[in-house]
Amino acid sequence: MTKLSTPLVGLICLACLIGPQSLVAQQHETQATSSGAGRMYRLETKYTAGVAQNYVLKEVCHVVRTHSDSSKKTYDREVTHYLTIRTIESINGLSKVVANLDSVTYHFSGDNGVVEYDSQKDITPKTFPDLNAYIGPLNRTFTMTVNSYGEVNKIEGDDIDFWRDYIRENSPDLDSITTFLWEESLSDDNLKHMADIQKRMVPGLKVGVDSTWKYDLALRVNGVMFNSPVTGKFAQNTGGLYVITTSDTVRAQPQTIRTQGIPALSQLQTGWAAVNNELTLRNTGVIEELTMKVQAWYRAKVQMEVYTEDVNATYTWKLTGQYQW
Repeated sequence: MTKLSTPLVGLICLACLIGPQSLVAQQHETQATSSGAGRMYRLETKYTAGVAQNYVLKEVCHVVRTHSDSSKKTYDREVTHYLTIRTIESINGLSKVVANLDSVTYHFSGDNGVVEYDSQKDITPKTFPDLNAYIGPLNRTFTMTVNSYGEVNKIEGDDIDFWRDYIRENSPDLDSITTFLWEESLSDDNLKHMADIQKRMVPGLKVGVDSTWKYDLALRVNGVMFNSPVTGKFAQNTGGLYVITTSDTVRAQPQTIRTQGIPALSQLQTGWAAVNNELTLRNTGVIEELTMKVQAWYRAKVQMEVYTEDVNATYTWKLTGQYQW
């Protein structure tokens, strides 16, 4: 395995040691479309000040890369994060929610072997670039400001700001891939992917069973951002558990990406992802579980080489506990 530079090793070791502004909610034109008359239910995530929830976030990902000479490489990744979110304020439709990724277990297998990491057992993270994308946010507490429609209007936090500044100031001593990985792992897009559980699926509207509505879905798959308008549906009400689904396709715009095993940054040219998402919401407004099943494809170029990747991924967020603090 290629060893990383001394500045990166110092950065990783240091990372292991350091552990109300009013906003106006946007006006929404989205209207739910109902298939017929029936009882209406308000589908809204409730954030109650002084209440915290624990979730387990799990990613299972299988990737097949095809090069221009038709050769293929495959790899698999399984990552489990333990997430705590707690509401510190909820006023006039705006909630401040503090998120912290407490610990992580990581397992990667590919053509060059296996890499494993457990933050509760291993003192120092392995020097493996793909792992950096997952340990960057670890124990970096941040606050999300969420409106009643489920939009994250702002992300802030001293821990996140400190590390963003640290990476920027030390970037001359780091290689471009290392800098890119750390910046991406601490980006708003990545933090929302991990901690914003509702993903705008919960409309904040009063709707009936079988009603549908449009919303913008942003998701991060194998380090690639996809974002498109999609259709949400109130699929069923089962004894006080509301099931919301989305089966749609989202697109990836041109962007810079880092691809496992390629020692340079790539430029994504085009891509799409078919998503099948199911969210279970308690009638108390607490999210019980979210499952996202994604089949993605994209084409990218690095120097003169054009390659594609097929990704089959499943992401789950499952509630494991709730308490007052």
